[in-house]
Amino acid sequence: MMNDKMVNRLAWIICFALCIQRLSMALGSISWGIAILLFIILIYKTKRTGQSLAIEESFKGYYQAYLICAVSFIPSIFVSSDIGSAMKLFFEMWLYRVIPFFMVTVFIKDTALLKKILFVFLSVINIDCLVAATQVFLGVAPRGWGFGGNTLHLASILCVIIPMLLVVVLDDTFLKKEKRFACISLFFCFIGVIAGLSRGAWLTLAIVLPLLSIKYIMNNTKRIIASCSIIVLVIGIFISSPKLLHRVESISNVTTDTSNLARLAVWQSGLNMLRDYPVTGVGLSSFVEVYKIKYTLPDDKIGLSHAHNNFVQIGAETGIVGLLGFLYLNCYIIIRNFAEWKKDQNPFSLMLLSGWMGFTIFGMLDLTIDASAIMKILWFLLGTILVLKSNQHLKR
Repeated sequence: MMNDKMVNRLAWIICFALCIQRLSMALGSISWGIAILLFIILIYKTKRTGQSLAIEESFKGYYQAYLICAVSFIPSIFVSSDIGSAMKLFFEMWLYRVIPFFMVTVFIKDTALLKKILFVFLSVINIDCLVAATQVFLGVAPRGWGFGGNTLHLASILCVIIPMLLVVVLDDTFLKKEKRFACISLFFCFIGVIAGLSRGAWLTLAIVLPLLSIKYIMNNTKRIIASCSIIVLVIGIFISSPKLLHRVESISNVTTDTSNLARLAVWQSGLNMLRDYPVTGVGLSSFVEVYKIKYTLPDDKIGLSHAHNNFVQIGAETGIVGLLGFLYLNCYIIIRNFAEWKKDQNPFSLMLLSGWMGFTIFGMLDLTIDASAIMKILWFLLGTILVLKSNQHLKR
């Protein structure tokens, strides 16, 4: 009974930390610290009573994929110019930011509790998107960033959440009240993704959303008409706004667009680093230092501090060893959930598949693997959807 109360407290502290971290880094860090302490106490109390940690058999493949990826980064620590900074980044990247996944999958197994947390979290995301839109509407900033952080952070979060919400709207497994809330959330999320003016987010969603919705739309006249209407509406919004239209047109501009040229240049520089240091890279956390000293190309007139690409950054810093580990993690999650969805049409498999695809594709256009708030949300959602999927399977 005491453990149940502690698990409930842990769940709500995680929820508070997720909701507050972009608004207040200090409060977010304190909340995560309390959550970690409770997590350690729960592990201790479980072990003291002679029980083993209740990890679902179906989760173990994810644990192994995570472990393979994390271990593959270790060699790059010892070739870094600053081993202390490299170790700090490693523990942040593969322990501190991943811990919500372990907290949920080890202890928080109550479907009703997880759905309550998701409801609160998504409600805060809706407000976040509304704040981003208000910032643009009131002229506070040309691009909405919401509660805080880089202007691309909210966009990267929405690239994971929007596909998941669309599955809830389209799949008949979910209750009507869940579908209604998902529809409302989608509306606010689309407002947020437009206000953020992230071309990477628009491209990501333009790829992921049609792929995940084909199965639901085919042979359904009403949904085909609704989808066409939404597409026409979105196109109309972009055409009617010179600002939005200019952003779309600039996507393919590789001659005069400074941002595009800088990204292409830094990608080439990252690949040059991988070529010169193929096995373990230039060292974890060393990209910006090595880039500025030796690899900056003339087309980077902005002076970028990272590769604007998860795969290029990881390849440059950790070499083939780390890149293969990261590719294994991504491929495992995507391929496994695609196979499971094809087998039993479980919507939670499709949510995991499409959400992780959103993370992966957006991560080819911006560096997200090193963004603390983004990664905590991603790992929390992965753990939560896995538990909900497992619980649904047990009911069948």
